[in-house]
Amino acid sequence: MKCPARLMTMLPVILLMTASLESEMVSLVQVDNKPSDKIDIIPIDDAHRSRVPPSLADLAGLPAGSFILANRTATSITAVVVRWTYTDLKGNLQQSRINCDAYVFAPLEPIVNPNDVSLITPHGCVRQDVFPRLTAGGTIGSPLHQSTQTHPPADPHATVHLYVDSVVFEDGRIWGPDKLDYTSEINDRYAAVRKFVSEVTVAKDAGESMPSLLSRIRGDVQGKTDKPSSRRAYYAGLLQRSPNPEGTLQQLKAQTSPPPFRHIGEL
Repeated sequence: MKCPARLMTMLPVILLMTASLESEMVSLVQVDNKPSDKIDIIPIDDAHRSRVPPSLADLAGLPAGSFILANRTATSITAVVVRWTYTDLKGNLQQSRINCDAYVFAPLEPIVNPNDVSLITPHGCVRQDVFPRLTAGGTIGSPLHQSTQTHPPADPHATVHLYVDSVVFEDGRIWGPDKLDYTSEINDRYAAVRKFVSEVTVAKDAGESMPSLLSRIRGDVQGKTDKPSSRRAYYAGLLQRSPNPEGTLQQLKAQTSPPPFRHIGEL
């Protein structure tokens, strides 16, 4: 289930929201994709208010460009890549991007269930089963909150352009222009995880302690800037920071293998 292109994963969140959607000026959102029978993109703005699910009707404070992604198929959606272009309060043109990616953690939890909808904002993705709790109050640090440090606020009088680059289904089909080729990132990351898990397992079986081998790996890649080294350092650091390194290693080991990806219409 992050704006420089940074990975965001859908996590269930509960927000403390009290104001009404009607009380806030919402930027008009223009969808730059062609219509499809596979998905539906429903902007959350005044022009589409009647199509917003009742459980979100009183939700206020959503970042400009937020939308509902409807899955019109019987197959789960496991990744979504979205790009926004908008004008900020100073009149400057800004871009942000999010990758909602269910392949990061195990077990795999869909971004959008079959024949269902999810809420997507520049800061996160939330499935419909969480919608009733969004206005109930509670959790801090939600990806639904606008961050002025990473995303200058949009001018509410200017149109936000929304562009879904790709929607990836659990069976491997890819909908959308896919100009950013995000499925290659999914495959490369999975291969790096498998290689890292194997390296750690072999070292442990040979008698090397977890703290020692993780420090050794970080030392091996120090100063290297290539992607394989960066990924190796990242996962070593992930285990070093974990309060349960063995459990985290098992989580990495249990990651779902990506399916053979192909664009819709390809055999």
